[in-house]
Amino acid sequence: MATELKRSLTLTQLTFYGVGTIVGAGIYSVLGAAAGVAGHGVWLSLLLAGLAAFITALSYAELISMYPRAGAEYQFLRRAFPRLTLLSFFAGFLIALNAAATSATVALAFGGYLRVFLEIPAALTAFVLLGACTVVNIAGIRESTWVSMALICVEVAGLVLLIGAGFWHTDVVAAVHWPDLAEGAGAAGIFAGTALIFFIYIGFEDVANLAEETRAPRRDVPRALLISVALTTAIYLLVAWVVLALASPATLAASESPLTAAAATITPGLGWTLAITAMFATASTALISLISISRLLFGMARDGALPQVLARLTPERRTPWVAALALFAAACALLPLGEVKVIASISALGILSVFVGVQGALVMLRFTRPEAPRRFRVPLSIGRLPVLPLLGIVMALALLTQFEAKVYAVGALAVGVGLVLRALAQREGRSVAPDEAEPRG
Repeated sequence: MATELKRSLTLTQLTFYGVGTIVGAGIYSVLGAAAGVAGHGVWLSLLLAGLAAFITALSYAELISMYPRAGAEYQFLRRAFPRLTLLSFFAGFLIALNAAATSATVALAFGGYLRVFLEIPAALTAFVLLGACTVVNIAGIRESTWVSMALICVEVAGLVLLIGAGFWHTDVVAAVHWPDLAEGAGAAGIFAGTALIFFIYIGFEDVANLAEETRAPRRDVPRALLISVALTTAIYLLVAWVVLALASPATLAASESPLTAAAATITPGLGWTLAITAMFATASTALISLISISRLLFGMARDGALPQVLARLTPERRTPWVAALALFAAACALLPLGEVKVIASISALGILSVFVGVQGALVMLRFTRPEAPRRFRVPLSIGRLPVLPLLGIVMALALLTQFEAKVYAVGALAVGVGLVLRALAQREGRSVAPDEAEPRG
């Protein structure tokens, strides 16, 4: 049975993946919900979340330059804490939960934007979209890449159109101001909005899970991670300022398609255009999430952390088809929760938990493997101690306190499922040493 993925991705394609996943994952889907929490300060929530994402991306960049393997987060913690196998297992498993929740969230958002044109239940539309993305995923990485790149071009073009129209038709600079922290929810609302809106940055880490399908992973994956976060932060700030100039936070929060609601204040035609580009954006994110995290499940199963059936590849295209189907099933299982805000929060809960572990792994490896080759290093250190990952850990832990009880309940249920799968894998009795078969690049 084949155990190696096919290398074909370039820096340009990786950057498209990163930008496409980040942009589609949130600005089209949860900006309205975040505005309902943070009010006019939602742009500040966005900036704080962007800072946390960039600090985390720096840690990913260093770690992936050391260990460019599928199942990135799982691999990082496995090497940093080799005796704490449960820790590395849950790093990978919670990333999979994040991907399933992200895919379900954007699929529901796709259904919400489709309802601008057709009265079809959002859950049904979401199910069909997830199925179609899974088929493309199994078809192969090259085919998936070209489909996703086409979708990404459309989604970014829609945002650029909204930004241009907004600055043309209204005084965006005058409309946006520093929020009054003593008004409404104030600083607490902005911080709660940061926890929710962090979801819109989720996706940059998916690039790391494509390392084994990248031609030069140690060089190109770190670059793609940082470029993706920087580009999307700039786009996000411009979009947020324009949207706040066009519509009130209450209007945005009440809409299933918040960007359409804002664009329609200029002209109905622009609103319809944004609804169409939003469907491309959310479809793109669903596809990319399913692609990258099916590779993570494959990497974990190949190493013996998950049942071996998840490591099966199609004979010719060498894509992890069983892992792809498992991720599809997990995403569909979250659809009955129904609310974009709740499912997005589940996604954020999973990824923030993992980000704590990843940045902790970087700190540990600076001490335990200082001699290991690193083509990229996180700046600012005191001796061997990197400062920025410590700041990232504090920010992530603070954001983890901001979710509803039902979000924590779903997270606990997912942990239980993970323990069952791990027990099944242990019964199979196979494990690969952390440094075994290190890929080239």
